[in-house]
Amino acid sequence: MRPPLVLLLVSAAAAAFSVLATLVSESRAALQSGLVASAAFLGYVLLAGRAAPRVRSALATAVGLFALVMAVQLGWLAEQPMRNGWMEPFYAPLDGGGPGLSMRPLPPGILDHWRQLIDRERIAGVGLLLGVLCLAVAVRALPARHRPKRTLLARIVAALLLVVVAVHVWDSVDDAPLSGALGAGWPALLATLVAAGVLALSAGRADRRALVPLGALLVAVTAAVDLAHITAGWSSWRTAADHSRDAFLQIGTAVAAGGWADVSEAVRAALAFAGPALLAIGALHASRDSDLTEPR
Repeated sequence: MRPPLVLLLVSAAAAAFSVLATLVSESRAALQSGLVASAAFLGYVLLAGRAAPRVRSALATAVGLFALVMAVQLGWLAEQPMRNGWMEPFYAPLDGGGPGLSMRPLPPGILDHWRQLIDRERIAGVGLLLGVLCLAVAVRALPARHRPKRTLLARIVAALLLVVVAVHVWDSVDDAPLSGALGAGWPALLATLVAAGVLALSAGRADRRALVPLGALLVAVTAAVDLAHITAGWSSWRTAADHSRDAFLQIGTAVAAGGWADVSEAVRAALAFAGPALLAIGALHASRDSDLTEPR
């Protein structure tokens, strides 16, 4: 068995284990497996077949950036203690006569920790943005092919995705300033826009199996989900931090939601692996196919 194929199989197995670890809320194991998957896939990109140097280097840089983001997140995870099962306060709106509890804001320590998590998501979003830009360079370097129907379809899908993202972000910020939400999630916003542009461009540069546009679509969806997540988190943080609002402190138990919450995170992790992988494999094939068909 050839080394590139072995590396691809190792990467797929490690990515599957990472998704399963995410499903059962084992964040540390998920990130560690993700790093193994990224390292193995980086080796595959560097060794797989013949490809244009510009395409290969751009893809390798993108995979390296995604791996770097996971490594940084793993370092952050080691800094914070596990919080499952802690008794934590949370806000509930005071509508009219609500229960006779004293008016108290969330403790500053919790608000600071919450804000720190949002800042870390923004930093991770910068890595995602840089990786998506490298993927755009790789797709742009592929030879253009005349495929008007596929190109039109890809552009329609990209436009629809941006519309859905805009509507969802508008709903998630509630009554918070939209500029503040976009300021918190600007890396994910730019990554979504760039990924949508790559999707619109990719159909005219796709491989025979259309892996490039499929991967570009998954990358765009991943960036859009990250954007929705950080804007919703910022909106909730702003609501809790705004002392001028009427709110009361209610004690509740912080427990793992399980079920759909874990499934959604696992799907999010699967998309984060599958998108760049499909796009990179398709780009390598498209570059190799063009190189093989060129007259010598």
